[in-house]
Amino acid sequence: MKKRNIIMLLCVSLMFSGLHAEEQTAEQLVSSKKKADMSYKQLMAIMGNNSSMMHEGILRENKQMVKTGANFILGHPAPNHKPWSIMKKEDQADFKKSLLAYDKILDMHTEAIVAAADKENWTDASTAANELMQSCISCHALWKNRVK
Repeated sequence: MKKRNIIMLLCVSLMFSGLHAEEQTAEQLVSSKKKADMSYKQLMAIMGNNSSMMHEGILRENKQMVKTGANFILGHPAPNHKPWSIMKKEDQADFKKSLLAYDKILDMHTEAIVAAADKENWTDASTAANELMQSCISCHALWKNRVK
């Protein structure tokens, strides 16, 4: 629980500070991805399924399962609408910042999972997978009650 609070605090700090030099805007991030025929909610469900596949791959010590789940997360498409459109108008700017921050955080943890699995270091892979899950939980905790 304490680790989750630290991750949430870090992400909130990143969102609302000018300390993270944003290389791109949320609009640029979304437009850089292949557009999928699914909503943001559906995309998040598929992201969760792929995270679960990585977790199962770690439990089974199966690098292929880890990589298959990771490949979707690292190369995930954009939904068929602007993701921030699910938020109230007054929350959209902050949600865009959150998308940028969490996109990097998800990639960082997913890459750490793959790197550890490649070395067959299943303990480190599990630690990175737990950090990934805490990041997902933190984002959901920040935004779930603010969706239109």
